[in-house]
Amino acid sequence: MTDRQAPAAELIIAVHSADRPIRRAVESVLAAAAPGRVLATVVCHNLEPAPIRAMLAGLPAEQVRVLALADGIRSPAGPFNYGLEHAVARFVGIMGSDDTLETGAVDAWQAAAEDAGAAVVMAPMRLQGGRRILTPRARVFRGMLVNPVRDRLAYRTAPLGLFRRDLLSKHGLALTPELRTGEDLEFGLKLWFSGERIAYPAQGPAYVVGNDAVERVTAAVLPLAEQFRDVRLLVAGMWFAALPERERTAVAVKILRGHVISAAVRRGPDFSWPAADRRELSRVIELVTGLAPAAPKVLSAPDERLLLELRDAASAEAVQESLRRRDAASALRRSLTLRRQDNFRVEAPLRSNLNSLLAAVTDTVLSALPPAARRHRPSPQHRKDAA
Repeated sequence: MTDRQAPAAELIIAVHSADRPIRRAVESVLAAAAPGRVLATVVCHNLEPAPIRAMLAGLPAEQVRVLALADGIRSPAGPFNYGLEHAVARFVGIMGSDDTLETGAVDAWQAAAEDAGAAVVMAPMRLQGGRRILTPRARVFRGMLVNPVRDRLAYRTAPLGLFRRDLLSKHGLALTPELRTGEDLEFGLKLWFSGERIAYPAQGPAYVVGNDAVERVTAAVLPLAEQFRDVRLLVAGMWFAALPERERTAVAVKILRGHVISAAVRRGPDFSWPAADRRELSRVIELVTGLAPAAPKVLSAPDERLLLELRDAASAEAVQESLRRRDAASALRRSLTLRRQDNFRVEAPLRSNLNSLLAAVTDTVLSALPPAARRHRPSPQHRKDAA
């Protein structure tokens, strides 16, 4: 397929097993755009492609292609990178085989890119069954364009949606090889903080996360040394250290809150907390706060105390007791920082929680309106909204 024949957009779908609902995923991609405007590229990863081709029989051959990658590595990074390397469309995106796109999504995302002059379109997301995923916690009263710090884009590391293919080489974007989890962390953050214009049509057709994908991610509990590999690689790399202080702090807060504290809370006070996991927690906290020392101040008071205690914990019992104290904290205390003035910062829980509440209410109201009435109008510049 030549560039002249190439469709406007292309979705790379990685499939690792013949029991995944790959036909459903591909059919949703084709229904997400007008005929001929989108290409679905399926990458069979360590998997014989013949059964997958059979599952896709009858679909338009000019809009579906199947590639094969046998690298023997249990990481989704390989097939996604391989598909992106062989992509032909001007706008590309990645997609899981358990997931789907809502009807008209690709056309709507491309329209958003054109209207806003954007190189990247961040897809609105929804869980299979209906509930919208309200991340990033973007400002509600804004134009189509989003800002990586003011709209808290770091909380959405998965680069779902569409982005111009030339950005891959321009910004050195690739999913981190060999990681079993978190392979998209650096890719997504580099994309959001690239300085490119990013559109977020929050009320548009969504990327739908399949229930099977959610269940597999929820069920997986890895040793922390494995789980935090993505964070260690990111923080030890040149890109993170070279970020301006405000952006580096925004990313660090996301890592501390969304990776470190959430991993500890998920395991909980009844977890055995072996020495290897305690050392890994301390190591990662030291790495992140060493490059972004102001980041812990933006956490809630219970979370900041927990973070410092996890860093210095000398025993499993100390970690368990710290987690019990954090669990006992009231909802109000979890919404306030330790120092009053820090509550007014963008990443502070009070501001982000209020913004999430406002976003949820707005989403409920707008969902009742006809699609044409709930589209965001593009804005050439960002407005400094209260939330």
